[in-house]
Amino acid sequence: MDKIAEIQNLISEKMPGAMVRASDLTGNVDNLHLGVLVVSDDFKGKMLLEQHRMVMTILNERFKEDVHAVQLKTMTPEQYEQHQNEGAN
Repeated sequence: MDKIAEIQNLISEKMPGAMVRASDLTGNVDNLHLGVLVVSDDFKGKMLLEQHRMVMTILNERFKEDVHAVQLKTMTPEQYEQHQNEGAN
């Protein structure tokens, strides 16, 4: 399993029901700079900073290994649907 898939699975395991998409933004497999989108009901009623902390806590150990930076986007399912609809217009 590649590192991107491992990270997606790690977040998915800790946040059941979440949609997780991760991509490598640099191509450097030893020092990953990731783009991560997480869509989850767990984010409802939480401020953006709290949402990001939830995901970054999950990724904390990976920062000690192979993740250098994360460009993180978190949304509730409703926000994601609205975002998708706006993109279609």
